[in-house]
Amino acid sequence: MPDIFPVFALLFAGIAALLFFAPERRILNFVDYGDAEAVRRLNRYAAPRMLVPAVVNVGCAVTAHLHPALSPPLVFLTPLSVLCVVVWVGLGAGRMHRPR
Repeated sequence: MPDIFPVFALLFAGIAALLFFAPERRILNFVDYGDAEAVRRLNRYAAPRMLVPAVVNVGCAVTAHLHPALSPPLVFLTPLSVLCVVVWVGLGAGRMHRPR
């Protein structure tokens, strides 16, 4: 089971890279993008935040390598980190759409 954490870390790092280097693609399905400029701006906003689950999974990989018995409880950190990032990006998207 410890081998799954590096795979998740690469997956989330790839998603972050895709959001950053292809900002015109509508990848995030939980936000209302609006116009084309909002797509670029929101994807560039979400890209560094998607590195949070990648970093969490790198930490889990190191911990699971050092202490294999902790692998099952560490699995719960992946969806928790993704949920936190979804809320963070969702709140940021709401702030981007409000008039100043």
